[in-house]
Amino acid sequence: MSGMTDERQPHPTEIPPGMTVLRFRGDLDFEDASSLAEAIQGALAENPRVLAIDVSAITFADSSMLRTLVETQQHIEDKSGTMVLVGPITPPMRRLLEITATDELFTLVENMSQAMAVRLPGSAPEDDHRQR
Repeated sequence: MSGMTDERQPHPTEIPPGMTVLRFRGDLDFEDASSLAEAIQGALAENPRVLAIDVSAITFADSSMLRTLVETQQHIEDKSGTMVLVGPITPPMRRLLEITATDELFTLVENMSQAMAVRLPGSAPEDDHRQR
C-alpha cells in the first residue's frame, strides 16, 4: 500500500455528516489495485451520501486505478450518492482522465470546500446535504 493512505478523520474543515473522505498519494498502479479497492470498499460500507476522493497528491496512476474509480462511481450512483475527485488534479491524473475520455464522467473539484458544496443528484438547493 505504498501510495495510499486511508484517512477518514476530520480535516482542517469539518466534514459534514454523510460525507466520507479518502486521500491517496504517490504512485497508484496494478500493484496497489487490491489495497485501493479495499480502502474504497471500506468507505462504501459506511454508505456515504458523498464520497470525496482526494487525488491531489497522486504522482502516477494507471488503468487499474481508473477502473476502480469508474466502478466506484457506478456503485455510489446506484445508491443515489455522489463521488467527487478532489484536487487540484495533478498532471499525471489529468492526463489519464483525458486520454481515456473519462474526465467528463467524474465530478472534479479543486478543493475540499468545493467538494462539500456538491449537491446530491436530484436535490434542490434548499436540500443541500450540509444543512442540518
